[in-house]
Amino acid sequence: MANEHTPGSGEAPKIRHVRASDLDAVLEILNAHHVNLGTQRLPFHADTQVAARIADDPHKVKLVAEIDGAVAGYGELETWPDRPRQRHGAEIDMIATHPKFRGRGVGPALLEAMVDLSDRWLQLTRLQLYVWDGNDAAIRLYERFGFEVEGRLRRFVVVDGAYRDALIMARLSDPIQPAPSA
Repeated sequence: MANEHTPGSGEAPKIRHVRASDLDAVLEILNAHHVNLGTQRLPFHADTQVAARIADDPHKVKLVAEIDGAVAGYGELETWPDRPRQRHGAEIDMIATHPKFRGRGVGPALLEAMVDLSDRWLQLTRLQLYVWDGNDAAIRLYERFGFEVEGRLRRFVVVDGAYRDALIMARLSDPIQPAPSA
């Protein structure tokens, strides 16, 4: 199977853009129970839905993390270039780890890549996301990267048969300064 890995192998995740050939691995990720609990999606995804999700979209950056040549995680950064008053911002729509690669640094690697893209390449000054109240591991990860809770949306989503609040978190950064002229 493509996502099998050697337990204990210490390779750090490598980040790249998603490819159409990643469909089966991303489908496994999106259908994983732990991923479903943290999203607004239903627990089962058709191949065609996932193929459409990972297809090229000029307003989204879609990344995978690889470990030992296998897809270990998937993430999406949605930008808003067609919203003139919000084009300085973006939203992290998903950071998800394949069940076989949990605890291997996949989430932090994907988040770091998105923050780097946001700060150094896309000229964004606001990066936001939603996280369910009680998902303490995710909240701690986001806080490590400078995200702060801005608000609470009560009974925002149904998770496993119960209403959950959503926290909106954001990370603000200063605009890029011009390089000194030579």
